[in-house]
Amino acid sequence: MFEYFSEIARDTIESNGLLGIFVIATLESFIFPVPTAIIITAGTALNLDPVSVVIFATTGSVIGAVIGYFIGIKGGRPVLIWLFDEKKIKRVDRLFEKYGVYAVGLAAFSPLPFKIFTISAGVARMNILPFVLISIPCRFLQFLLFALFGNWLSGFL
Repeated sequence: MFEYFSEIARDTIESNGLLGIFVIATLESFIFPVPTAIIITAGTALNLDPVSVVIFATTGSVIGAVIGYFIGIKGGRPVLIWLFDEKKIKRVDRLFEKYGVYAVGLAAFSPLPFKIFTISAGVARMNILPFVLISIPCRFLQFLLFALFGNWLSGFL
């Protein structure tokens, strides 16, 4: 299944460029299983402008995070349980209890599955302003690192 979504992602980038990255980053923040970082690396390795890639991906990812947040508000815990393994949800709950909004920042910057955190933030009724304000720089920095890596890789292709 992962290979299927990876193929869709690659085709989307090749046919739609930055708009494809924006759409994938948006979807990845609440449902799509392929990490945006992989898409960014591929996009910049395929010679898309790294700065543009990071801006489009960050914008899409934060919009997707807000969508995930509202899915969490509307669907509540049953949606989380339906979408994700309960063991993972309990780990996210513990991180929220311990770190609050900084848990979102950790997930936004790290390889942790950001989508679980976006939906969980809505379920927890986290204040949306800090949620968005921590998501922007953390996603930007993560995506910047992968864009620079992809740009470096382009020298070998």
